[in-house]
Amino acid sequence: MGGHRGDAPRGSASVDTDIDHDMHCDAAQTLVNMADLGTRMYFFAVLTLDGYLLAPRRASFSLASDTYETWSLLLPRSGAFAFEVVGVSRGVARFGDIVICPPGGTLRRTMRSPMSFFHARFSTELEPPAGCRRVRDLDRLRADLKMLEATDAHPDLVAAHVVTDLVLMTLRAHQDAPGDELVERATAAFHDHFTAPDLSLGGLATAFGISPAQLSRRFKAVHGVTPVLYLRRLRIRKARELLAETDDTLQAVAEQCGYRSAFYLSRVFSRHTGQSPSQYRDSSRV
Repeated sequence: MGGHRGDAPRGSASVDTDIDHDMHCDAAQTLVNMADLGTRMYFFAVLTLDGYLLAPRRASFSLASDTYETWSLLLPRSGAFAFEVVGVSRGVARFGDIVICPPGGTLRRTMRSPMSFFHARFSTELEPPAGCRRVRDLDRLRADLKMLEATDAHPDLVAAHVVTDLVLMTLRAHQDAPGDELVERATAAFHDHFTAPDLSLGGLATAFGISPAQLSRRFKAVHGVTPVLYLRRLRIRKARELLAETDDTLQAVAEQCGYRSAFYLSRVFSRHTGQSPSQYRDSSRV
């Protein structure tokens, strides 16, 4: 596992193309870190850093969009950029904002002005909030970035620590957002009944006595994603599990994930993951 500072690449020379092409990953580095999330409870956050880039000031991104197999984050160190985490949120990110793209997600970005930035790809047992979160402790953010700039010893370990801290700050920002009891009920319904093909946003909204648009808006304010995307992720996660761990037919997998047909599951799965179910199953078998 590895990465580099854009102005001081390590190892073999690299071509300045897109973010991922600038990254170098030789082996995985797991870091266990503890942080106070405002509840005075400490917990372990396991994070595997797959690659990172601390880029100097530049006029544009090399690619306007990219799709990642793992979690990724992008934040401006200076300047600003317009972004869209497809299906999640869009906006403009400035210093203090951290944009997170979930596994299988597509991140579109355009610089509003010349900027320097930090980008990382990682895997984690946590569930970072997808979309853009503004952190409160800007001094802590500056200290993290300064640590990346200054380190020469064990840079990969330092980067893993910094990314873990950034993820924890987004979790705290998400935790500090106002709660919504109705959204909690909707979320529980999704987790309890996602295998039911008739489960729908309209049905839930009717049960709760509000319009689908109201439920969608309140749900997204809490989770950072629409109810439809949230439900799809639950179903795709279950499909991945069944494809990797069982020999069930695709039709059987579909029926256990809330889809009526193998054809529809295949289409949704391919669009969400970039692989067909059969390709995913083959790649998951040892």
